[in-house]
Amino acid sequence: MITTAALTALITSLAHKGFESAFEKAGEKISEGAINWLKSLLYKDNSPKKALKELQENPEKEEKQLIVKSIIENSIEDNATNLNYLREIIEILPKNQNHITNYKNINTGQIKTRGGDVNIGDKYDK
Repeated sequence: MITTAALTALITSLAHKGFESAFEKAGEKISEGAINWLKSLLYKDNSPKKALKELQENPEKEEKQLIVKSIIENSIEDNATNLNYLREIIEILPKNQNHITNYKNINTGQIKTRGGDVNIGDKYDK
């Protein structure tokens, strides 16, 4: 069963990263059939279709996300094999994705100080 959250995560990844970047690290693990299926829904003549283009221009707009979600769901209704492709993509895509925008002083990685001090952000003198 595909959850709405998993499908939304895929759509958000496509919106923020673009099609190629969303699959660059997982590309070898996802079958060509799955990638071709999803690409056929969102591209025509190697250019993003209107739905994907508008989603990428306004990735946070729920209306644009719902349009792409509907395209994917309609494809699955038309052909049950496509559900297997969607499952494959969702299982392999990275689960932890950080989308941080318009903020400063954020660390998303691990800091190893080896006993030293770490300051993130503006330096405040005492």
